[in-house]
Amino acid sequence: MTKKEINDVGIQSYTPYKQSANTLFNFMRERKFLIENIQNMKMYPRYVEENVSYLNLKIGKQKINNISFPMLCFCDIPVHKLRDHVDGDSKTNSMGYGKYGIGLDKKWCEEKGFQPITYLNTTSKACRELSAILNKGLQNIYEEKDIEEDFFDYLLDILKLSKPLVGQMHMEDVCVNKNFHDEREWRFLPEVPNHNEEFFNDATNPELMTPEVRKKLSEGLKGEPVTHIDLEPAAIKYIFVDTEKDRDELINVISDSFKENLIEGMTLASKILVYEHIEGDW
Repeated sequence: MTKKEINDVGIQSYTPYKQSANTLFNFMRERKFLIENIQNMKMYPRYVEENVSYLNLKIGKQKINNISFPMLCFCDIPVHKLRDHVDGDSKTNSMGYGKYGIGLDKKWCEEKGFQPITYLNTTSKACRELSAILNKGLQNIYEEKDIEEDFFDYLLDILKLSKPLVGQMHMEDVCVNKNFHDEREWRFLPEVPNHNEEFFNDATNPELMTPEVRKKLSEGLKGEPVTHIDLEPAAIKYIFVDTEKDRDELINVISDSFKENLIEGMTLASKILVYEHIEGDW
């Protein structure tokens, strides 16, 4: 076999994961979001605030501490290690992400363009270099100099797929410490049509950084079908609900949504796991 043939085989084949999960999980705190996802067989990105103070970004003399952009977040954690992610960790006072969730086949996610994020050691050369090149671009914008838009958009995509190893984040209006690397995060970044790529940040447009505005912008994305993840029943490996009552309600939703394909609906319902049944076995 030639070197080219070996490379081609590597590109075309799919090798299951051994040290990480073969499922990507998205958890949420409210049942209504899970029901909406299953009822419509879609997942909807939302605008999320990210702390970027570790990069020491500035535009003019104003420091940028937080940015906001649309995404959907998933964790790459084996099922038997999900408890801290779902429930939280009392040792660090870190809150969990909720007991309602969807687990998607990782191969399918890769085909849809999901991307694992890069975790930056804030004392590393990689972190310093990213900070420096982003600040050069921001300075050019501030001075209204010509800038290669495609190149700056590429830098913003790198920023959107970066996170420090550890840091703080707001969860339900509480600032908590997080070991982000433990979450092994993947992200889906939607293409937003008819939307000039804006660098939403707390320095130049703080009015767009409030929870109320982020919620409004997120609702607006629901009117843009190309931003959604269109779910396929075969791609869904797990559906998590908190209680038996939640399970029964979700089964009713699936029954109504899959009247024309009962077998497919029953197969989807069989993937429901009740969290209160399994948490003692983790």
